[in-house]
Amino acid sequence: MTSSTRKIVVALSGGIDSAVSALILKSVPDSILIGLHMSNWNASDESSGSMYCEQSEKDASDAQLVSNFLNIEMKRVKFQREYWHGVFEPFVEGFMHGKTLNPDVGCNQIIKFGAMRDYALKNLGANYVATGHYARLWHRDANDQILGNNSAITTVLERAIETVPQDEWILEWGKSWDARVPLLLAAEDESKDQSYFLSGVNGDNFHNVIFPLGNIRKNHTSRHGEQTVRQMAEHFPFGISKKKESMGICFIGRRNFSDFISEYLPEEAVPGSFVDVDSGAVVGKHKGSAFYTVGQGAKISGASCKWFTVGKNTDGTVFVWNDTHHPALYSDELYVNYDEFNWIAGEVPIPLRETNNLPAFCRIRHLQPLIPCCVTALKDQLMIKFDRPVRAIAPGQTAALYVCGGLVCIGGGPIVSRGPTYHELGKELIMSSLHPSGINDLSLRRKCRD
Repeated sequence: MTSSTRKIVVALSGGIDSAVSALILKSVPDSILIGLHMSNWNASDESSGSMYCEQSEKDASDAQLVSNFLNIEMKRVKFQREYWHGVFEPFVEGFMHGKTLNPDVGCNQIIKFGAMRDYALKNLGANYVATGHYARLWHRDANDQILGNNSAITTVLERAIETVPQDEWILEWGKSWDARVPLLLAAEDESKDQSYFLSGVNGDNFHNVIFPLGNIRKNHTSRHGEQTVRQMAEHFPFGISKKKESMGICFIGRRNFSDFISEYLPEEAVPGSFVDVDSGAVVGKHKGSAFYTVGQGAKISGASCKWFTVGKNTDGTVFVWNDTHHPALYSDELYVNYDEFNWIAGEVPIPLRETNNLPAFCRIRHLQPLIPCCVTALKDQLMIKFDRPVRAIAPGQTAALYVCGGLVCIGGGPIVSRGPTYHELGKELIMSSLHPSGINDLSLRRKCRD
């Protein structure tokens, strides 16, 4: 290893995305590549933990197979204490108080670009840290080929600004704070973009980070015919290209959520009633209001139709309706505490600072189609006002903001509260004005209940 050789540490989960990231980075000249496999959860004491432990060891074994094939060293490290205190305990605390926290946002902030990055830099002597996230980073004026083709991303950004010239401020944003802080951009593959999950990461923790998959599509070739991630994974001889994607909350895996979380609640859940939001009639009983999330289905024993949770009371009442579109589910504004919102560049955006008015886009769920909005600073909160009713805004969800037509993610923070619902305002819903609640939301194609 010469003085000019750079060390890259790549996170290896045992999945297809991290494997292909390592494959790409293996070809970087004048560099040494090291794999790092993390274990963030100890399921040995759980009643349902054997299934999780089996899958966890399988992932570690697959990560080692990738390392062996690429002829690179792999380290294994545990961040179970950091995950428990920094991610899981806040998740349980929020759950008990009816908040819908996203542990993937917390994991990126606390573990992957916190504890893991620090370990790679300090313990392994890394110059760069890489992960298999689908996102891009614009490292501004950095003349560093290992960080990626910065000129290409600059071109993409400039073209976006040509379409939205009022967002030209983004080019200078954060430079006065720290010129090393990159900007976070959505992935080339919009169907896999993970910028939402990265919106809570301090931008300074991105300054030596590489996202090798940011410009590559996962399953479908681009118009230029470049290889997809799955096609590249066929270089590995042990079937990793056929491996299924992990879904759901990482520490739960394939286990039943209610059974799992019940093991960690400090007190037993209090049963209550399901109440029809319009008639006030009791339509069923539940085992605890914390297990029901606004907007999601409410399983009512013996019901002949599907019911949806539209609201909850502090006395344990869960309000429901037997259709997915009720005015009680819709609001057109939300609030985030000012000091809890993470601005990627480390400072308040220039338009918000100078005019207290920031036109932007927002999403409150991963891959939800972006919603036009306007951001205003109040005394100690940010108000995000939408141009249309938005379904199922819930406390604890992450609200992520974007500019430049949705290309640049400027940050995110946990929702404190929503504005009044259309039901509370006595306003009717116009189906044509509604916004999809997620990427696979097909419900707007159905006729709303009369």
